[in-house]
Amino acid sequence: MRERHKPIGLIASRSRHGACVEDPAAGHRLVVVADIVSSRRLDVSARRAVQERVLALCGAHSAFRVSGGDEFEWSLSDAPASLDRLLWLRLALGIREGEAPGVEVRCGIGRGEVRVSSTAGPYAEDGPGYHRARAAMERLRAPPARSRRSTSDPLEPGAPRVRRTAWVDEAPNPERDALLLHMDHLFVRWSAAQRTAVAQVLSGATYEEIGGREGISAQAVQARIKVADLSLHLVGHAALKNAWRAS
Repeated sequence: MRERHKPIGLIASRSRHGACVEDPAAGHRLVVVADIVSSRRLDVSARRAVQERVLALCGAHSAFRVSGGDEFEWSLSDAPASLDRLLWLRLALGIREGEAPGVEVRCGIGRGEVRVSSTAGPYAEDGPGYHRARAAMERLRAPPARSRRSTSDPLEPGAPRVRRTAWVDEAPNPERDALLLHMDHLFVRWSAAQRTAVAQVLSGATYEEIGGREGISAQAVQARIKVADLSLHLVGHAALKNAWRAS
């Protein structure tokens, strides 16, 4: 069984030390405002280890900054490949590394101009890109609406129970919102073992190579990928990138 998934650019987004590589620049950018889900449930040492893990992955680059507590901001190139970098970061943080437990990351995304007023200070960068990303994060933090089925319109959906990603642009995009919601529901179902397998598959490893590293059979790796519905998640990921290119 020599099946190998085509890498989607995640390796290219890392330095040889595993950190996210991104050159800061003003102009049109993809901005991500993110925080750690349920971080208050972590004990002090685990929370500190997660924060150190985030800094190890992205903190060496001035396009990244910790904006307070467990929240951080990341300015990426305005290109579809930046979605690959974001997926890789979420996968990396979802896998235990040393004392840092695997965690989920909630992300508010915005595209737009980024202005750099100076090279000093944590808030030297601002502009519509940051404003939209922060507005997206506020949507995620808003208390969920009560989910009640409508007897007059049975096809009317109730409020989603799980939402980890919101994206704000100049104009509403309900189709993209729905796609992100479905992708979130797939992603949060992944176990630690599935995330580990997915991360290695997306780095271009074969099932045999992954099985050798994890001490399991290639068939067991394939089963983890199948149960994770990775192909379905990647259909959504590719659709987001294709819609971006077409816009």
